[in-house]
Amino acid sequence: MSAGLPLSCLHGIDLFLVPPGPRGARAFRATSVRPGPKSAIVRFDEDATAGAAGALAGRWLLAHEADTPTALTSGADELIGMQVVDTTRGPVGTVTDVIVTGANDVLVVEGPVYGQVLVPVIDDVVELIDEGSDTIRVALLDGLIEGEDR
Repeated sequence: MSAGLPLSCLHGIDLFLVPPGPRGARAFRATSVRPGPKSAIVRFDEDATAGAAGALAGRWLLAHEADTPTALTSGADELIGMQVVDTTRGPVGTVTDVIVTGANDVLVVEGPVYGQVLVPVIDDVVELIDEGSDTIRVALLDGLIEGEDR
């Protein structure tokens, strides 16, 4: 699984810890995922004490590629043509290109109301990629739409 995926992609899938936890290599099912001060905070489907959870902190999470959304694992080109909808502003436009950078990808979105909008593919912005409806739900940060004061 690629680094920098939206946290919503981790919910409900089997994850593996690297390096493995004290009980060895095994799958954990993520029941909730949210941003934390330094990294994601993940709750798994088993009861754990604070001490047991602390022993797992700081590890990498891996998932089987088959368990991740196709649009995220089959290449950036798969996002081209998807509709982008902001949680506040409504429809933003259509993804026309994806800029691959060293840090995170950037969606180039073209639409009739806002013109060209560059949307960073980061947890704080991309909330959901819905392959069934070819829609990407975002919460655009202030300053991403040129000339807009919020």
